[in-house]
Amino acid sequence: MEQSEIIGQVTAILLVIALLICGCVNPFAPALRSGGSSTPWTEAQTVGELLQNFKLAYELGDSLQYADLLDDQFQFQYYDAELQRMEGWFRDTDLRATARMFRSFHNISLIWGELPDSVESLAAADSMIEIYPRYTLNLDELSALNGFAYFTLLKPASQRFRIVIWRDDF
Repeated sequence: MEQSEIIGQVTAILLVIALLICGCVNPFAPALRSGGSSTPWTEAQTVGELLQNFKLAYELGDSLQYADLLDDQFQFQYYDAELQRMEGWFRDTDLRATARMFRSFHNISLIWGELPDSVESLAAADSMIEIYPRYTLNLDELSALNGFAYFTLLKPASQRFRIVIWRDDF
């Protein structure tokens, strides 16, 4: 065997090993701040787990995890004081707006107000659930936004909770 063939084979083997080692790393996903190896994401089988994933998606700026929180029929609604009427948009627009927010702010923190344990642990399938958690949203050094998120949630059988309607009141 010629020296160039041996070098080519060794290079190919090293390349395969490098790809195997790095193959599980997603360069597009944000790094976890804790540096831990276990995932902080839940299966969103309860209302509390859905809210935990929502908080993490915001704080880590993870638009893929955020997208997984929204039902395909998702609607965001808010009151426009200038027009004096309810306004809103659908899932695709919300995903674009949220991704822009994640890119625009480096330090995002979301604090949920306490919900009764009976609500946080709720895991009922095949029903619509309405919850009204209080929140505080901090974006970089701006003043905190306080309000209520009126969520309508759906958990189809053998699936996770997703948000169908989010009416924001801040």
